[in-house]
Amino acid sequence: MLVLAKSLEEIIVRLGQPPILGDLLAGIIIGPTVLGLITATHNIEVIGWLGIVVLIFLAGLETDIEVAKKYGLNAVFVGLGGVITTFILAYVIALAFNYPFITALFIATILTPTSVSVTSMTLLELGAIRTKAGEIILGAAFADDVMAMALFALTSSMAYYGEIKHESITQIIIGLIIVFGLFYFIYKFSDKLFNKIIMNSRLLDTPIIQLLIIGMLMAVLSSYLGLSPLIGAYLAGLALSKVVRSERTYRFFEIFVQMISPFFFVYAGILLNPWDVLGKVNVYNVIGVVIAIVLAGVIGKVLGCGGVAKAMGMDTHSSIIIGIGMMPRAGVDLVIAVVGLTLGVLSMELYLSALVLIYVTSLTTPILLKKLLSSSEMH
Repeated sequence: MLVLAKSLEEIIVRLGQPPILGDLLAGIIIGPTVLGLITATHNIEVIGWLGIVVLIFLAGLETDIEVAKKYGLNAVFVGLGGVITTFILAYVIALAFNYPFITALFIATILTPTSVSVTSMTLLELGAIRTKAGEIILGAAFADDVMAMALFALTSSMAYYGEIKHESITQIIIGLIIVFGLFYFIYKFSDKLFNKIIMNSRLLDTPIIQLLIIGMLMAVLSSYLGLSPLIGAYLAGLALSKVVRSERTYRFFEIFVQMISPFFFVYAGILLNPWDVLGKVNVYNVIGVVIAIVLAGVIGKVLGCGGVAKAMGMDTHSSIIIGIGMMPRAGVDLVIAVVGLTLGVLSMELYLSALVLIYVTSLTTPILLKKLLSSSEMH
């Protein structure tokens, strides 16, 4: 798994695309879809989940809350516009194809987050990252990731309980209050925690290990409270982000993540089994579902984010750039899709739709952005 994943990552990166596409492709090749060499066994799932928890913790750790504040309300509204438009479109389409309520909620949640890595790479390459449109894209991507995680907490918990009960809603609310309360406590007192306790240790790698322990504990607590472990991991990283400025610490987590997270994305590729769908359902119906979900994911972000940017007074060209820049998916959405499939609330054709959306948006966004940015100056 690791050899093939890293080999394909190398090829994909040389083509200017995010390495996650190589990991997914590795899983599709060695899984039931093509060669059928490996099935999704429990040990692969465990290693994969450890990798994704650490990856989400690192994502929180690398987010500078103070810098994010400067993007202001504009970025939040742009992110919210994309989340609401995409969620409604996907939800209506899922109901139109006669999927159950919980399934419709799940596929709508999958489509809400944005993977800004593809866009930020392109903006950096073209020197447009510090323009107004570039900064709004980065801020909006941060905002809609937070919104997507909150939606994920609600939908995954509802799916876990099997139905919407008064007790399950209460459990979710209590869980969110406890986790967010702990997040605020760690964020408020992280300076004292880090400087007075962690940094006083005589052991060389104590800061790194203690940070990892805090992230893991928050993930376990989040899971125990009926939420996804990713909610706790992300909030733990976010809470500690202001005190961690060590290049060595970031480097440790990056190496750890690069070694272990490919297992999750390869595992996600292995889970795909289109042969399960063929013969059981109408092929034309499956194609219709895939096309409809991909279009919802693309149109929802372009209209939702671009429309809000236009309404806030940005010119049409910059608004389109913002809409296109918010299109890519390749991260949190895949994690949500894997959870939905393993919980049994997501059908194989919907899971296939999520994977196709990841490939379509990740491959087309850089091409479209380069054309838009070269056609005229960003304002």
